[in-house]
Amino acid sequence: MRVESSVAMVKGYTHRNLILWNRAQQLALDVITIARRMPNTWSNAVIARQIIASATSIGANIAEGHGRYTPGAHRNHLAIAKGSTAETDRWLDLLRRSGYLSEEDEARLHSECQEIAAMLTSKTGACHPITHVNDS
Repeated sequence: MRVESSVAMVKGYTHRNLILWNRAQQLALDVITIARRMPNTWSNAVIARQIIASATSIGANIAEGHGRYTPGAHRNHLAIAKGSTAETDRWLDLLRRSGYLSEEDEARLHSECQEIAAMLTSKTGACHPITHVNDS
């Protein structure tokens, strides 16, 4: 029996085609750029590691969730990505308060975090079982 789904049949069904994943990747790149500009101190190294970890976790969990076969596993990874988005936003606020990030840059990145979080919420609600092509 051949089971098909419009989602599974899309050519190039990969997380790399997701607007959400690409926006998360750009946010991570922006965070890496900010971390590289910070003075090299022990406390800054700790903060840089944390914010890079949280920012890169967003896209990683979107990708991993996209590759899962069950809606529950997919939703779980999207929820983790949303938590990492909130954590990244928290670190951005701390960097602004510490003087390492301008108010304008923090506002722009905060807005991006909010938009990514909203997209994750929407995508989580839209998770349906993914049916893969089976040539049995």
